[in-house]
Amino acid sequence: MANFINYRNLDFKLNGQDFYATQISLSAQASVSPIVLSDGSLLDYAPEGAVVGTLNCEFYLTGSLPSFLNITGTSEAAITAKFAGVNITGVYPKTLSFSVEPFQPILLSAEFDWYGNVNVEEFKEQNVKERNQKAPPEYLASAYKSYLKTENIFGFSSSGSSGSSGYAGDAMGNVLSFDYNASCDRPSFYKAGELIPFRVAKLNKNCKVNLKSNSLGRLLSINGKEASTIIYLKDFYGSSLDSFSISGVLNNQSYEVTEGQYMLASASIEQTVTEQKTLV
Repeated sequence: MANFINYRNLDFKLNGQDFYATQISLSAQASVSPIVLSDGSLLDYAPEGAVVGTLNCEFYLTGSLPSFLNITGTSEAAITAKFAGVNITGVYPKTLSFSVEPFQPILLSAEFDWYGNVNVEEFKEQNVKERNQKAPPEYLASAYKSYLKTENIFGFSSSGSSGSSGYAGDAMGNVLSFDYNASCDRPSFYKAGELIPFRVAKLNKNCKVNLKSNSLGRLLSINGKEASTIIYLKDFYGSSLDSFSISGVLNNQSYEVTEGQYMLASASIEQTVTEQKTLV
């Protein structure tokens, strides 16, 4: 590995696709515990599990998000990553998030677990020819045209017009900013005598939207307030890149004002994503 590797000369790919990242971090953790004898002396350090790696990145959305980054989907399959010329196999997505604020580009953040060995000593820069062959993105998600749908956000369900189902005529005002987060747990399962899991499951899938608005309608009830919306991400010229749906419960409402400013309301909408089970 070179003594210093320039950011401009690094490549980053997921499942063979180029990602235009602004930040990438790779780490590995070994879980060990000390073995202390009855006389108080330290015998050794013993492993308590396999080495688990973490990959974090921030990147621009330059098109439709690939299906392998659908955090709340049903697929548990591993993906591959390529960072600084080194391939990383056994990579499992676990979180995806982004924020939309006026006049700001949209950066997506993703977190992954990975298992196996990574030849970090082989990190290297890509050559000039490889770097020049990387085509610039045609699209780039921007907050200018992106938005969160507020029409009928507090709709009715078949359960009636009270509780978490909302209120007749309830409406949300102008949304100033919002953020989205999808996450899941990725527990790993091993065969005896092996250090690489044969399965990394996907459990406790959730998505959450935090937003700020000038009005949130009526105050929520003891059951919260049913809310359903879609986030549309577009580029500066209005080309649709992707959308993110959430149908859950508004369970937090707050109001704040400071000297010289207008009052703003904040809220959180959360959804627990479940799967239909087939009974045999």
